[in-house]
Amino acid sequence: MPLVVVCGQPCSGKSTVAAKLVTLFQEAGLTVELVDEPSLHLERNAAYTGTFNEKNTRAKLKSQTERVVGRKGVTILDSINNIKGYRYELWCVARAAGTRYCMVHVDTEVAQCRQWNEGRPEGERYKQDIFDDLAGRFERPDARNRWDAPLFTIHPASGTGITSNGEDAEPEAEVLAGVVRAMLDEQPNVQARVARELTPTMATANPALLATNTLHEIDQAAQEIINAITEAQAAAAGGAAEVVRFPGVSGGGGGGPPQELELQRPVSLAELRRHKRAFLKLATKITFARLQDASAAKRMFVDYLRTALASEGGGGGGGAAGEFV
Repeated sequence: MPLVVVCGQPCSGKSTVAAKLVTLFQEAGLTVELVDEPSLHLERNAAYTGTFNEKNTRAKLKSQTERVVGRKGVTILDSINNIKGYRYELWCVARAAGTRYCMVHVDTEVAQCRQWNEGRPEGERYKQDIFDDLAGRFERPDARNRWDAPLFTIHPASGTGITSNGEDAEPEAEVLAGVVRAMLDEQPNVQARVARELTPTMATANPALLATNTLHEIDQAAQEIINAITEAQAAAAGGAAEVVRFPGVSGGGGGGPPQELELQRPVSLAELRRHKRAFLKLATKITFARLQDASAAKRMFVDYLRTALASEGGGGGGGAAGEFV
């Protein structure tokens, strides 16, 4: 289920807009997780006093969003979200979760925001210096940026708004309803209003958890390859085995012919063990995610040996690791 990010100047009416979105999503039969400063027991002046506190506040909001975003309900992040780099990080959170995402900009003039702030009770208003600092550093969202799109703009002072593909103002209620439709994909023929479901990439996806004995299995798989080589060399009376075939180890991940390794010279057991140690070091540090079973480990160890031995045979021993990666 989607992530809706609400952004805007301090005291611009963001919480009112977020509350309306919560109601609309609940009326559509969905559960809603609202993430904001009060839900994390953050007092607004203390949360935004100084760079250190502001960074901690953003980190807490992002961390809570990461915990609740997913496919069981709608997550609405209601905060200033004034930095475009931070909004990009939130977009990455949605992409890692493989869910929909949209930006709702509550666009209110700073003068009106200042007036609303001054009209609040003492314990709910921003201090003047904090308000001015936050208002002066607000970076407006831009629908041309993928982390700000689709973008819905709300103007609380006039009760109007603009949808992501529109230029003319519409009633606020219609724009908020458009947010819900976009997140639920109820307008498949209006591409600009429908939020595309984001797809995790290698950079944003969490790696799959591996079994606790995976490294042991990789070690055993590499040892089986070494045993096959030593047996082939023993059968060749200690000479070069020329071609060693590994039944059960297919090229290309399975279904193909057995893997083969050409040996133009005898390879000692000590040398094979040295290559195995180097391979395990590479496997754990660089390509561990690609070695999730013994079959893949055998296939890649054979490939590693082929490159390493050819490199050494040519007089250089440092090119194997680079080609293996």
